[in-house]
Amino acid sequence: MAIGLPHFLRLDAAPPAFAAGVWLCALLLRAVGSLLAVVSLEVFIPATRAYEPLSSVCALGVSGHSIGDAVLAIPTFLLAGALIVALLQLWRAARAVARLTSDGLVGAGPCGSVIVADGDLLVAAAGLRKPRILVSAGALLALDDEELFASLEHERGHIARGHRYVLVLAELARALGRLVPGTRAAARELLFHLERDADRFALARRHSPVVLASAICKAALHEPPKGITLALGGRGVVSRRVRQLLDNAPLRRPSIGLLTLVPVMIVLLAVAAGALPFVAHATMHHPHRGAAAEHC
Repeated sequence: MAIGLPHFLRLDAAPPAFAAGVWLCALLLRAVGSLLAVVSLEVFIPATRAYEPLSSVCALGVSGHSIGDAVLAIPTFLLAGALIVALLQLWRAARAVARLTSDGLVGAGPCGSVIVADGDLLVAAAGLRKPRILVSAGALLALDDEELFASLEHERGHIARGHRYVLVLAELARALGRLVPGTRAAARELLFHLERDADRFALARRHSPVVLASAICKAALHEPPKGITLALGGRGVVSRRVRQLLDNAPLRRPSIGLLTLVPVMIVLLAVAAGALPFVAHATMHHPHRGAAAEHC
């Protein structure tokens, strides 16, 4: 219920940091739930009658392991493979950003940004340990002064609010929970609310919502380079962001029920994560496993 409930809530009017916390918890619950499901299979499946024929046949002559062990190991290998792929993608993204900032670097830009030689419109926060704001030569030509400074403040919001760390954690959680329905949608919603949070950061510094919306629309016409996630134009969330900026409605305080959602999800996450090593310990000492090993 905690995993699926955020999909039925209207979080667009809630404070963006609160909404992002809800979606991050939902992704983490999916990841821990997937790990618990895989480990629990090792406990419950050997207790079924369907497992008995598989436990009586040794796996390719390997001593101590049956065909049943090999079958039960498949979900574990799938999760491990998904996690490795996610780590490789993060590494490639980091390499792409490093190449962009080294090979295409032109010089220092306004407000502490750096200018890269790119004809497309690009304003983005890039980097994990030492994040920087990238501004392309095309952005300097396409944006007027007000749009440029509002865009830079938006990207500074991403850095100041630590959104890059949230996205790395969310990407690893998405990889582990990819088989749970709604995981991709949860990741999209998380990115949307992080963009909202950066928009609010810029508005709080007295930038016009109309000016920022104009800059976002211009940036959305250009696809950001590989490895750039926190670009001004976002990825598929432009219309909702612009609508919120132009409405400029004050954020509503979440209801009591909604306010309790995040603590409940955090408690569930802690309980599930805490149960994981105990379930794994029970798996290692399961009597069926010992019987199968003795047979082989």
